[in-house]
Amino acid sequence: PHPPRTCFAATRMRSGGYSKWWAAPAADRVGPGGGSTRLDAVQAVGVLAVFALSMVGNVLATSADHRLVKYSNTAIANTHPVYGLPAGYAFAIWGLIYLLEAVFVLYQLLPMGGLSLPAARAARSPAAGVFMCNVGWLALFGNEQYWAALMVILLYDYLLFCVLARLDAHTADASLLRRFILGAGFSANASWVTVASVLQVQVNLLEEGWMPSPDFAIGLLVVAIAVAAATTFTRADVLYALVAVWALRGIIHNQRPDSTWGCAALICPSCHNATGLAICARPSSAPPHALPNGWAGLDCGPYTGGGPVPADLGCVLPKSQAVIGWCYAGIAATAVALVAGLVYATALHSAAAAQPRTGLLNTRGPARLEISP
Repeated sequence: PHPPRTCFAATRMRSGGYSKWWAAPAADRVGPGGGSTRLDAVQAVGVLAVFALSMVGNVLATSADHRLVKYSNTAIANTHPVYGLPAGYAFAIWGLIYLLEAVFVLYQLLPMGGLSLPAARAARSPAAGVFMCNVGWLALFGNEQYWAALMVILLYDYLLFCVLARLDAHTADASLLRRFILGAGFSANASWVTVASVLQVQVNLLEEGWMPSPDFAIGLLVVAIAVAAATTFTRADVLYALVAVWALRGIIHNQRPDSTWGCAALICPSCHNATGLAICARPSSAPPHALPNGWAGLDCGPYTGGGPVPADLGCVLPKSQAVIGWCYAGIAATAVALVAGLVYATALHSAAAAQPRTGLLNTRGPARLEISP
């Protein structure tokens, strides 16, 4: 079968009403001629090359001398303490994401693995786009091109779901191991980047002179939570759910009373080390009752002298119990969606397996996976 004409092409089965991805027949995964082509090899090597370049870009963007960017993600995060920001430890998830995506990249290269699989063929183009968006976003964000970075991260998120949709259309009856190898990295990446996209909106607004309120951050988090619940349910996607919960736990951690989030103890050293960062040189222009939008007026002496951190963290932003509550609600919603999705998937799979063989056939031959725009 040819790849879908769009990323989210509908799939349906002539199988007695069962139209879920786990019910498709094995015949629909057989490539033309049953083997790989020269084009498969060229495209597979191309995906490897783009992935390698994105990893090089990540190293350059996160190295001590920041060869690709002016400022590290850590410096920007510490100086842009918006309410949708996860704690620093949560960003360690990128190590797992890159590892799982490397598994896909290597597997789709193997002649005895995924080189000729229709699933790999369909996913290669958007996967290459994912890797290019990754390094493109790093370059733009680290050079304070925040609105361009927002456009790239939204495209990044779209392409991730594009990969997942194409894999779902072609791995219907594949083993759990094969589905994990092909899709796990993109599930984890999509889950994190969806949260990062709503975070980017808040960072951009702060750069424009308005610190988004907790209520505004909650509204954006509800969008990310809804996407997580829907994706987790419809795909029975354990990894997407776990990464979403990880991100929400990171946000909760920042809102704890003892956190340095939104405090001079964290903002000042970051501004001191990131010379020229715009928000650090900008005095707050917010009214007295509003949240501050610049740090030039902070008393940073006690926090940048190299001595012990004072007991008073100098917090300039109040922690939000409402954000914590909504994050816990999001964790609960994602967990419920995951359990419901697994139960639903199991029920449909059992029903399809129990259906008489003739129920999977029609007058024109074996059941086929039909793709429509």
